[in-house]
Amino acid sequence: MGVLEEKIKARLDDARVRRYFKPWYRRTWGRVLLIFLAVILSLVLYFIYLTISNYIHIRRGDIYSQKEAAWLTPEQYQQVQKEKTELITEDHPWLGAKEPLIFIAAYESLACPYCKGDQPEIKKMLAEFGTVVRFITVDFPTEGLHPNVFEAHLAAACANEQGKYWEYRELLFANQENFKRDNLKTLAKQLGLDMAKFTPCLDQDKYNQKIRENYASGVQAGVIGTPSYIINGNLIPGAINYDTWKQIIAYILKENF
Repeated sequence: MGVLEEKIKARLDDARVRRYFKPWYRRTWGRVLLIFLAVILSLVLYFIYLTISNYIHIRRGDIYSQKEAAWLTPEQYQQVQKEKTELITEDHPWLGAKEPLIFIAAYESLACPYCKGDQPEIKKMLAEFGTVVRFITVDFPTEGLHPNVFEAHLAAACANEQGKYWEYRELLFANQENFKRDNLKTLAKQLGLDMAKFTPCLDQDKYNQKIRENYASGVQAGVIGTPSYIINGNLIPGAINYDTWKQIIAYILKENF
């Protein structure tokens, strides 16, 4: 065998060796392993980054908002809550803080006995936490369950025109057995409302569309019965007593402020 042939044979043998004995990282399973390890390393580094980032935010006193999906300074958080509160209270009667840390939207039916039963608990809660809580009432008339309840909500809206919503609401809760229009007008006279304004407001169903929209907003938010409360964006259905209000408010204040 000549020298040239030997060199060719040696190169062919070397090529066969290289073909059958590739480094592990050049084999298919090796490449898959490298990709897998790279993904794991990226996840570990991302987790470390999140841990350090969250620790820094917590040390600064920042608040993580799930709604915004971002860390907010206490000032930013309060501004966001203020904007939300102003939006929801723009057309609704409310009691409590002008610049609240907690806002409560109460979806209530004026004919609902459980809503009526909750009123002393709500008053007690506001007496203690009214400086940090804004309580907003939103129409959710339980038509089909209680006769003439929609008329009662119309009448309450008319009373609100004259700045007497809460007083008239008290009378409605005290007279849930009779929401006929004549009696609604009698209650308005009893309260001293201007009947020249109240009567056409009620008779013309002035706030029909608004009340329908309020009811629809509750359905969209997941409300299926009364009372239901949306507290800083979280829906809590059913009656709430004073002790539970205290626990809810204390938890929100502890977690966010």
